[in-house]
Amino acid sequence: MNNEITRTADFVLPLFTVIFGSTASTMSAIILFIVIYHQHKNRIKQEERIILILCVNIYFCIFFSSTMLLILNIETLLGDLYGLNFDSTQCVFLGYLNAVLICTFFYGFVTQAFYRLCRIVYPSYKWLQTYWIYIFAVPLQLIMACLLMCPIYFWHAIVYMPGLYHCFVPVQNILGTVWLIIFMYGLPVFCLSAIYIRITRYIRQQSTSQTLATKHRQARDFVVIKRIMIIISILFTLGVPGIILMIISYITENKYPQNYRVSWLTLELFMIILNILMIVMTPQLKTIVVSKWKRNRVISIVATVGNSAPTRTVATLQ
Repeated sequence: MNNEITRTADFVLPLFTVIFGSTASTMSAIILFIVIYHQHKNRIKQEERIILILCVNIYFCIFFSSTMLLILNIETLLGDLYGLNFDSTQCVFLGYLNAVLICTFFYGFVTQAFYRLCRIVYPSYKWLQTYWIYIFAVPLQLIMACLLMCPIYFWHAIVYMPGLYHCFVPVQNILGTVWLIIFMYGLPVFCLSAIYIRITRYIRQQSTSQTLATKHRQARDFVVIKRIMIIISILFTLGVPGIILMIISYITENKYPQNYRVSWLTLELFMIILNILMIVMTPQLKTIVVSKWKRNRVISIVATVGNSAPTRTVATLQ
């Protein structure tokens, strides 16, 4: 009975992960198209351009991370259904790429927080608030993630796990697991916390002689930092079940535990939530997406009315 329940859970978890992954990648692709189209067609201020490029950065991370997890969980489903073996050099590289993309995703929030830090604490350093700095920051962020994840690749920490049907760092590899926890999640959270504390102290130390406009701008930027911390806290909360299963599997010496199946599911669910949260928490992005939705709605209503008008005219003539 327990084995049957376990097998059902093993199949349902990646199935829902594939569904959530498809939803998250589709949502992020649509939002990316809307934002990039808006930037291309409209002349906007440099400040808004920087904010939008940072949002685009996050949505690119969501798209590629969710798509990679989608591919890996399709392999898991095929392995569960047909017992296929995906062990290969390509499998190891995909495991490494998965780690790189998730790492890039976390550091995307650090880049956002760094921009807010420059605006609030170092407003006199105008070169830190230029558009091209953050254009170059996006590929640098990816390169840094590649370098940080290189050790687990060269240590051969990424291996094929038959129970998971794709490659990643098993829980039993303590060095690889600790490296992932520290540099994939721990370091960006530490950076975000340090930026949050620095901004908080700076605002409290400011004199009351500041202009009202400066206070409002600092307050808006500080709210954004708070929202980023909330997002990371939500991600940590969703990751707790996977961490608990990881600890249990290490204690019980289960070689192919369910912790990654649960972790991938919660991460894809978070990607869906983040697609919406980014719009709600970023006023510039919210304005673009909502205005686009309203415009399409008006066009569809006008088209419906236009199509029904001839029908009513014909009916009247008859």
